[in-house]
Amino acid sequence: MGEAQFATVNGVRTAYETSGSGFPLLLLHGFPRTRRTWEQITPALSERFTVVAPDRRGYGDSERIPDPAAYGLAAMAADAVALMDHLGHERFIVVGHDKGAPTARRIAADLPERVVGMVQVDSTPQGVGEGRRDPSGRQWYFDFFRQRNVAEPIVNAVPELFFGLFLDRNPHLSPEERAYYVEMFSRPGTADAVIWDYRLALEEDPDYWRAEVAAGRKTTVPVLSIWGGSGPSANADVLGAWREVANDVRGWPVEGSAHYVQEQQPEATIAAILGFADELGLESPPS
Repeated sequence: MGEAQFATVNGVRTAYETSGSGFPLLLLHGFPRTRRTWEQITPALSERFTVVAPDRRGYGDSERIPDPAAYGLAAMAADAVALMDHLGHERFIVVGHDKGAPTARRIAADLPERVVGMVQVDSTPQGVGEGRRDPSGRQWYFDFFRQRNVAEPIVNAVPELFFGLFLDRNPHLSPEERAYYVEMFSRPGTADAVIWDYRLALEEDPDYWRAEVAAGRKTTVPVLSIWGGSGPSANADVLGAWREVANDVRGWPVEGSAHYVQEQQPEATIAAILGFADELGLESPPS
């Protein structure tokens, strides 16, 4: 992972990395990750794109805002767009994984004149096909995070234990990578930020997206969806769900990966993004 740069955008001191030269490509991470989740694909993509990978507010090296209301979807999307404004990138492709996926969707929905394409990594859209819960119990923390004045002190008491539970679901991580993420998520203010991020997503986002679907508003930006062949989306009708909310959708499962497609199958992820750029008619920079 390279050295972070910083910019105060949308009122938040945001950490990011940028590399390469070409059409702008914005990479948005989720939980429990930082911008580092993209490090295996960034070198190759930087040969074709100007890659911008920020840390989400409250995560990584970005600022922790001590306000439970500061972590809504609109604020997250505004942070990312403000960073692209700061860097002078008017039009771009946006890639979202995990909690970065709805952020990417919100940007594409709100600013189709700026987003030429959207890549969704192992994500299905809110607002359609809801009501299904993972029968494995792996989503227990969704309900836990909604327990006000309970979740915060419990997680803050032993953050390395709590966040380690999620990291240990990912045996592909090296010991050094696990230690890095434990340190990042044990920093003061991070537990609160994660809890508030999830709480708002669980309590506010579903109504927002259901209203968008009910109003018949569909994303007009071309969408590429790739998902893990053995992950939580493996048996879902991923393309069918995206076609309910977007007009122009393509995609496929990536075998040999679960949720973290970009970490477990980086070459396939790179190839998918490059092929999508070709389909969009984005020229490669001269060699």
